[in-house]
Amino acid sequence: MHDMSDDQIRILLDGALSSKSENYRVEFKDARQGLPKDIWEPVSAFSNCPGGGAIFFGIAEDRTAGTVQLVGCPNLAALQEKTVSCMNDLMVNSGKYSLKTIGYEGQQVLVLLISETSREKKPCYNRSIGLPNGACIRQGNTNRKITDEEMRTFIRYSADYRYDRAEAVNTSVDDLSIEKLKVYLEKSAARVGRKFTEVAPSEKVLKNLGVISKFEQVVRPTVAGYLIFSKDTPQLVDPFSRYVVRGVRYSGTSSSSNIVDSQDIGGTLDEQIDNTLKFVLRNIANKVFLIGSKRVERYEYPGEALREIVANAIIHRDYMITGSYIHVNIFSDRLEVQNPGNLPPGVTVENIKDSQFSRNEVIARILRDLNYMEEFGRGIDLVYAKMREWNLVDPLFKNVSNMFKVTLLGEAYKVLNERQIAIWHRLQDTNSITAKLAHGMFAEVSRPTINNDLKEMVKLGLILQKGSSNNTYYEPRY
Repeated sequence: MHDMSDDQIRILLDGALSSKSENYRVEFKDARQGLPKDIWEPVSAFSNCPGGGAIFFGIAEDRTAGTVQLVGCPNLAALQEKTVSCMNDLMVNSGKYSLKTIGYEGQQVLVLLISETSREKKPCYNRSIGLPNGACIRQGNTNRKITDEEMRTFIRYSADYRYDRAEAVNTSVDDLSIEKLKVYLEKSAARVGRKFTEVAPSEKVLKNLGVISKFEQVVRPTVAGYLIFSKDTPQLVDPFSRYVVRGVRYSGTSSSSNIVDSQDIGGTLDEQIDNTLKFVLRNIANKVFLIGSKRVERYEYPGEALREIVANAIIHRDYMITGSYIHVNIFSDRLEVQNPGNLPPGVTVENIKDSQFSRNEVIARILRDLNYMEEFGRGIDLVYAKMREWNLVDPLFKNVSNMFKVTLLGEAYKVLNERQIAIWHRLQDTNSITAKLAHGMFAEVSRPTINNDLKEMVKLGLILQKGSSNNTYYEPRY
């Protein structure tokens, strides 16, 4: 599309003008007041759709009246400059484009020709808005924002979200453990009711699994293959040295308190899950609880929830980020698991229980077959269910720049009511709240009741009171 000739452009424009309407390939823009603010929508839509499209500046369409008017571009140089700036600075992953000026019925028309973005780079989106709201597709003669499911379909082929299939540099196929591979294939075969009878896994099987691939004519392990099936400790190879879990047990409720225990946990991903869980269990209380008429000894957090959260952090971390560890911080009142990378686009704190998108599909599939994670969609539900079964507060999920954190609150916070929990969750997004704003969340509840809720949260050490008098506000402690 971006390399169309002038004659082809005129034919395209003739067809749209004769029908007095934009179409699947053509968008009209009245640019007499400069570059339209919504220009990113057709740029994104044409980049994301087969065949691309053309945006004609200098044509005004009135859809209500059903008219199209050729109005020209009075300040052509400025319009061209702003269009190039938009394409280069505002748009992410746009298709190849070209700008052409054509004379048409005595007027100058600027044409932005946009080709379809390659599958590996989709979706094209507005940098300032982000995903998914900053991406569009073309539907008929209109642009609409993509749905969460459409976005997941796009990024499933994105190199950023297939990094576990990338080359494990500085490694070779000989670095993989044949014994570990055989154990995996035996378990995988058993899941579908058959036996694995090969002496050793074939190259074809390993390629199909995503364990190895051909990179520049040489077959090497993928990131997923090496991190799971390495003979030796993967962290001994330079690019993978920080793919570890850093566990720390603090004596108090903040990181300024004394460190009681710490460990950097390396090894293959399955070993990391097992050893991280061991670290957690040796650093949380094992108490006696009265359940009904029976005295039961158990850990202060449900083991199934701990395993799921640890496994998810290791399986779904952003392995493109090589400068950060996974952090497991154990405090006297809570446990935090923090891994590098945001939630994938379209997955939010609100819909995380229903989302089934994985950043590392190969890693997730293999470790699921090895029984290190629940079936997609069940793991987070399990965490909620187990925390509620133990009468503990629901887990808190926080998604911020290049970091995703899960917090499990301990016994001390069982006294929180639903309003207080909702206020605390809101604070994770807003970082501060006033009593007036908190009251606005619960219009049916009296202001004194909300004030009392906040005071109790301060006493528990969950939030901090700042300011004074009419300027009082509250911040989360963590």
